[in-house]
Amino acid sequence: MVEPVRKSIRVGCDPARAFSIFTDKIAEWWPLDTNSISAMNGAASRSLVLEPRVGGRIYEITADGSREDWARVTEYEPGRRLVLAWHVMSPEDEATQVEIDFTPNGDGTQVDLVHTGWEVLKADAASRRNSYNDGWVNVFETRYAAACAA
Repeated sequence: MVEPVRKSIRVGCDPARAFSIFTDKIAEWWPLDTNSISAMNGAASRSLVLEPRVGGRIYEITADGSREDWARVTEYEPGRRLVLAWHVMSPEDEATQVEIDFTPNGDGTQVDLVHTGWEVLKADAASRRNSYNDGWVNVFETRYAAACAA
């Protein structure tokens, strides 16, 4: 079994706002200049969209205007929980799972991200897990946390 990636932060806003920033404002805080399909090809993406419903998609509008699906929303509970079938640059049948839970914590929110299901990637599981472990530091712990603090 490949160990899950676990990231936890505490943000200074209530769970409803923390959830809204993660979902509704994802294009504003996600580092598309470094963590996107376009960035891997040397260009900045135009946008990132999260469709706010079960069955919705997260997709990138690339520098050339094409659409690249990243994930499918499998659970959507505003202010509480978001679960994604995550498959950036992979077919959906090779999706891992990203769970984000928003829990009240004093006058703020504990936000926990758990990324699992690496085994579906077979021989690439360990290297992809390690890459995401590093990538979630900038995306989640730094950029998302800063957006919640703004």
